[in-house]
Amino acid sequence: MIKFLDFDGVIADSIDECYAVSCETYYGRSAIPYDEDIYKELFYRFRGLVKPASEYFCLHKSIEEYLLKGTDSVNVIFHRNLDEFNQNAADIFEKKFFYTRLLHQENNFLAWIEMNPLTEFGQLLVGRENNDIYIVTTKNRHAVESILEYYNISVAGIYASDEIKSAGNKGSLISGVMDLKNEKKSMFLDDAVEHLMTVSDKRVRCYFADWGYGVNYSYQVLNREVWDDYI
Repeated sequence: MIKFLDFDGVIADSIDECYAVSCETYYGRSAIPYDEDIYKELFYRFRGLVKPASEYFCLHKSIEEYLLKGTDSVNVIFHRNLDEFNQNAADIFEKKFFYTRLLHQENNFLAWIEMNPLTEFGQLLVGRENNDIYIVTTKNRHAVESILEYYNISVAGIYASDEIKSAGNKGSLISGVMDLKNEKKSMFLDDAVEHLMTVSDKRVRCYFADWGYGVNYSYQVLNREVWDDYI
């Protein structure tokens, strides 16, 4: 059985990096014009709403609206902003986000990598061959490769933001990979229910990573006591 694993929140606890990079992409080098302790707490609480990197724009915009008006919750404002977010604007923000991330990597790699520590689950992958594990993530490929290489984690393959966009969603991509490799069954682990919901293929058993950033509604949690049985 092959395994498809999400990356952010599942293998790497990248929330500090996502906060720093998305703030810089959204505000430039200007200081956040709000109480940063409150702002940061809201970002960390609602980080799980974000799927592709473009949606960090909606999260920051939603936090701003919440702090200025406070009439609706960040969650409600976020989904409203997401509905109004056109694809061209999303693509532009995502490109800026990935470019800002690249600058952080190039200017001070160790400081950048320190903002991407491994989760307890991710630590189990270090130094193993992991020949049946595939990464499926909306993160950009270069960032994933850099983190895996630094922590000495090898995997069978990486399907990142560009591949998921081409496939339409994670579920379609996973089914396509299974068809290509003639696999009869697999497991998919993610901390975002929205990604798990894209899977309709009966060959795929979905699990929710409750140590990540998202909120679970209906999926089986991968019990930490049996992690070793699945990797």
